[in-house]
Amino acid sequence: MVFLDDLKLKYKLFFVYLFCVFGPILVINLIFYHHMVGNVKTLQENFYRQAAQRIISRIESDLQVVTSLCNRISFDRTLYEMLDREFPAEIEYVEAYYNYFLNYLFINGESYPQINKAVFYTDNETILHSGSVFRIDESISSEEWFQQVSANPGKKLLGYGDTYLKANNTVVTPLFMVKNLNLYKGLNSYLKLVRFNINTERIMNIIAAEKIKGEILILDEQGQIIFADHKPDPDWQLDTYLRKNKGQAVIEEAPALGWTLVSLIDEEEINKALRAPRNRVIMLATLSLLVASTIIVWISRSFYDRLNALSEHVNSLVQEGFNRQYTGPPGNDEIGSLIKAFNKMAVKIRSLIHDVYEAKLEQSRILLEKKQAELNALQSQMNPHFLYNTLESIRMRSVEKGEKETAEMIKRLTRSFQRLIRFRQEWVTVAEEVSFIKDFLTIQQYRFGPEFQYTMEIDPAVLERKIPKLVIQPFVENACLHGIEGIDGVGKVEFALRLKGNKLHCVVKDNGIGISAEKLQRLWADIKNEEPQAANIAIRNIYHRLSLYFGTDFNLVIDSREKEGTTISLIIPVEG
Repeated sequence: MVFLDDLKLKYKLFFVYLFCVFGPILVINLIFYHHMVGNVKTLQENFYRQAAQRIISRIESDLQVVTSLCNRISFDRTLYEMLDREFPAEIEYVEAYYNYFLNYLFINGESYPQINKAVFYTDNETILHSGSVFRIDESISSEEWFQQVSANPGKKLLGYGDTYLKANNTVVTPLFMVKNLNLYKGLNSYLKLVRFNINTERIMNIIAAEKIKGEILILDEQGQIIFADHKPDPDWQLDTYLRKNKGQAVIEEAPALGWTLVSLIDEEEINKALRAPRNRVIMLATLSLLVASTIIVWISRSFYDRLNALSEHVNSLVQEGFNRQYTGPPGNDEIGSLIKAFNKMAVKIRSLIHDVYEAKLEQSRILLEKKQAELNALQSQMNPHFLYNTLESIRMRSVEKGEKETAEMIKRLTRSFQRLIRFRQEWVTVAEEVSFIKDFLTIQQYRFGPEFQYTMEIDPAVLERKIPKLVIQPFVENACLHGIEGIDGVGKVEFALRLKGNKLHCVVKDNGIGISAEKLQRLWADIKNEEPQAANIAIRNIYHRLSLYFGTDFNLVIDSREKEGTTISLIIPVEG
């Protein structure tokens, strides 16, 4: 492939390492870690699911005990007779209560840890409304649970009280089970009910015993929270909760109760479980990369260092004229054979250079030095001080004769020559460039007289900014010498500098002869040509200098029509 042939060897080795060693090791370890994360999450989910199943099983077991008590009591004929009995005096009922009902309720209900309180309800008027045997009055008959039992006398009822928040921020709903005692037909003079208030604290202990760090919620058939280990949000909704905690929530059903247990896996537990495996994966990946990298670097250096040294040696021979051989370790592999062959070739080339070209090169060098000496002699004759002194003498003579305008022009011309010599630095302030342009325009106005007019609009904010020297003045010079020189009438040059953001906007406009579309096209071809051109040297020089300084971050536009003048717009970045 051409792309690989043009790529340096060190980059090829880097790509081999990146895609054949580093990448595969990293990807394999990431896949392994991802698989391990999935296994840890599955284990955590199974743990939470098993814990939820145990909670449901124990709660169902406790409620089954209460159900069994209800069924057993419903078969007790003696109890029916006692609740159907009419007590002629209150003292007789009190004796029956303490001798029978009190012990009966304790033995068959409150002695069990699953039950907080056991109560009988009856509409027998001779029974006192006190203790654990209550007479059904209007307030009791109006309660919802009583109406539900009355509507389904053959079934037991698992009822719910009002949910409340405990001091430890857990949510608890009181539970009770009610059974209608209507088994014996002959003993049904009065309505008889037994109600067991279930020990909800025991249910909370069952939940706490699993020591699950995540959240646990128990919902009824309508999706309302009846038990929770934390206070839910006021606008809590099951669908929203599951959607928010997708992938963390474990749901278990309790069909016998119609309940749903939702447990939320604690992310901290997953992170804790992953911490040690993750460290092992990182350690193994690092070790693998370290060993592989060490071996690859060790092997690659055996040929890369020699090839690189040979390449540098070849590049240096162009300047040294093949005066020395490669002295590095050659080795006995293919690279060693190449080095040996190269040294033989270098000896042969050096011999040819010495025999064939060295004499001619020496002759050419002598001729060049002779020409250089002649050029230096000519340059020494053109001493700039001689030119300055001569112009200054002419200027002073003009002042003595009263020719002030001529003296002013000579002063400005002298200043222009001095700037050209003195501008050794590559960057100048806009103020210096503008001063140079103003001197030039003043000289041109002196030259053309009333047939030349110019305007300068300078934004004061640009004066202290820095730009490359002589990138604007040539455009003004072209406008005067090539633009308006060949027209009839008054020639006008407009020059404007504005600062917009960090860009200098320069506009040079004249009303001169203009440029035809064909000539403008050739002009652009000359400007952008990489080879030196005989024409348009100044503009081409400016364009290529700006390209070197700013790359593509500048803009040069030449808008011209024949006999309508020319407008040049230049936009370049400026430094503070």
